[in-house]
Amino acid sequence: MNRIALLLCFLSVAALAQSTPTTEPSPAPGSETPSATPPTSAEPQPPTSPGTTDPAPALSHPEAKREAAAPERPEPAPSAVAHDRARDSDDTRESCPDDFEDEEDDFGDARVLAPLQLTVDGRPLTPARIELHGLHWLTEKQVRAFIGAPRADSEALLSGREAHQFLRRLARSGLFARVEPRVRVSEPPQPAVLEIHLEENPVITTVEVEGLQDIEPSEILETLLRLPHPFSTEDEDDDAFTATLRVDAQRGTLSIVRPCPPPYPPRDWVARLERDTLRPGILLGGVAQGLERALKDLRDDGYLLASLSAVWTPDGRLVVTVDEGRLEAVEVRGVDADIAARVQEALDLKPGTVFLRSDAKRAMERLESRLPFLEPAGVDDTESTRARRARIIEAREPNGSRTYQTQEEPRSRRRHHEKVEFELSWRKFAEWWDGRHDAEGITLEGKRLVVHMRPHRPDFDVDFLPLHTQVTGFSPGLSGRLRFWDPKDRVHGTLDAALTIPLRWGGQRLPDDPEGTRRQRRINMLGGAKLQVPVVGLAELGAQAYDFTDTLDRWRLGDIDSSLYSALINRPDRDYFRRKGITAFATWRWAEDWLAGVEYRNDRYETLRSFAPPFSLFRRDSAPFPNAPVTEGRFESVVLRLEYASGAPSSAQVGSLFRTPETSLFDRDDDWEHRASLRGLLTLEVGNGPGSAGGDQRFWKLVSDLALDVPTGWDSGVSLRMRTAGGNDLPEQKREALGGWTALRGYGFKEYRGDVSVLASAEYRWEAFGLFADVGTVRADTVWTDARVGLGASLHLGDTVRLDVAWRTDERATASPEARLLFQRPF
Repeated sequence: MNRIALLLCFLSVAALAQSTPTTEPSPAPGSETPSATPPTSAEPQPPTSPGTTDPAPALSHPEAKREAAAPERPEPAPSAVAHDRARDSDDTRESCPDDFEDEEDDFGDARVLAPLQLTVDGRPLTPARIELHGLHWLTEKQVRAFIGAPRADSEALLSGREAHQFLRRLARSGLFARVEPRVRVSEPPQPAVLEIHLEENPVITTVEVEGLQDIEPSEILETLLRLPHPFSTEDEDDDAFTATLRVDAQRGTLSIVRPCPPPYPPRDWVARLERDTLRPGILLGGVAQGLERALKDLRDDGYLLASLSAVWTPDGRLVVTVDEGRLEAVEVRGVDADIAARVQEALDLKPGTVFLRSDAKRAMERLESRLPFLEPAGVDDTESTRARRARIIEAREPNGSRTYQTQEEPRSRRRHHEKVEFELSWRKFAEWWDGRHDAEGITLEGKRLVVHMRPHRPDFDVDFLPLHTQVTGFSPGLSGRLRFWDPKDRVHGTLDAALTIPLRWGGQRLPDDPEGTRRQRRINMLGGAKLQVPVVGLAELGAQAYDFTDTLDRWRLGDIDSSLYSALINRPDRDYFRRKGITAFATWRWAEDWLAGVEYRNDRYETLRSFAPPFSLFRRDSAPFPNAPVTEGRFESVVLRLEYASGAPSSAQVGSLFRTPETSLFDRDDDWEHRASLRGLLTLEVGNGPGSAGGDQRFWKLVSDLALDVPTGWDSGVSLRMRTAGGNDLPEQKREALGGWTALRGYGFKEYRGDVSVLASAEYRWEAFGLFADVGTVRADTVWTDARVGLGASLHLGDTVRLDVAWRTDERATASPEARLLFQRPF
């Protein structure tokens, strides 16, 4: 209907423009739409798509014939006619886009390549006609219509620009393996002829994929037969065309100029997948290009040793054989033979299995976890697994069939520069910052995996201590760790240290006690050394000496959260004291999940008071935070420890700079705690020190803390916790108390105190939301308090950051909840 309406519009305009009756004009060549020639049985031909019409060329101008027959107008010279027709052709194509342009290619041949020009005996000569040779699957009429060339019987002469465009369209169409232009020059006045000898890419009628184990055949077929992104889809209207209306006011005639040629071949010409069904046709770009595309996708997906081979027969049958890539051997370089055997065992890469990049990455993670005294050796990027490149080689057989094989490209040698060059990029910085090395230290030599290792060099870590308390004020500091690794894995050493300096900001002091003010502003120092002896399972053997402000409330609230809320609202939710002395310890890790330890402590405790006025951003007019007093004096004690953490990796560090009987020695910086896990802590401390009666008194304390995390979905799960702690004849700093964050939420800080406490918590998390309940009770003077229940909800802003709101449910309950934004998970 659109074409009929357009034709009626053209006729109406022609009737208005016609002033005097003239000879009936011949039909416009552009109105012809001959059907495509169907394929023959010997040489199958693809059907033309609905949009592949063969309109008459723009150079076939109908007015030229009538002007030659009119007696009142002289006949122009042939050269002038050709010039006018060429000019009309150029004008016609001004609105046609230059097809096959690559938007990312700023140096396209259209900007560089000039139109074809020939000179014979000093006479400029440009081919004026075009001939196509070598077509089998496609017909000449189809190809001419596709590139916009005149019909074979057309008398129109070509211009150099048109010849240039025709060659570019043929070469960039993807239909031909070879486009060879030849110019045939005849005696004047015969025009030169541009002969284009074409070799079509293989025609595909059936495809078979063999040798697959992990990959589905559809993955290979989709890549092999993938069409370019701008290619017309089967849902697009192939009948759409572009036309130019030209009205001659003097003659009163109307003509429709040939539409622009399509930018891509019709879908019916090319092999493709439609609804998982193969449609026969020419393989766009050729078999070798399609196989290279499939091979690149395989290696990008991690099949680093994959290779492809194929056989194509003249009847259109293509058989593709896929080798997903199996390891032949694993070799370790850079370490002794006995260590190399342990490296191979840790890698757990078996020859004969399909090798993936992810396998290499997991193997290196296992290696670094089990043998932390080794590290991957740096290798040249040209030798790494990411630099493997290959191409497909085609070979033609005498019977007309073609074979294709994978050929690995030689690795480029590193160029040596006299000057050192540095390349900085955000991508490389992000990879370094996140620790993503993409299997660094691994290279491939053929199908042999080579692992490059070296002894771990001494490493030094420095962390900032954001310490703010109401007994010291703002007291920033640094902690550092220096580790020495033994390449024979016999004994490894570590040096630990921490230093904080209380700053005199805000005019804080102890009222009427200048000596106490100076004493609490002393520098806090801690230093220690320890050894690791893997052969006997000794995770740490060492000692610490210290004189610093300490707390036993780290199980309640993390360092960052306590310092933040102390500086903001004068609520650190921790009690602090001064501790000076030494600690000697030994910890055995006889299995990845278990450790046992013993500690000897010789400490002197001193009470600290909160400064006035409070040094905080808000609530500066409030009373100082009530820091609880301690039993002062020297205490000696022995701490026995037993811990369990399911799924704890071998690389998880054991030990803590600030050691307390209430917190674990397992380092939980890795992501192993996000999986389903059970964690348990059991410590028993027995000691003696100043008692309430004035003399030395023996005490003991037992702490049991169990936590269970059970994921129920990708971002959902249940967390349970049970903590029980208590003892006999405990000094004040070691007594139990409940209330506050993570220790009976919704209630006041240490609202309930006693010698024994029981705390149970349950939380369900779904996506970013969570609900929790805490139940706790305390025994004081042989009497248990009523069980207290706290209820609340949480908004999770990541793995560790969360916003908690909690309500108490006893007789003092209110509608307004307690709320905190927390950045650390204590347990």
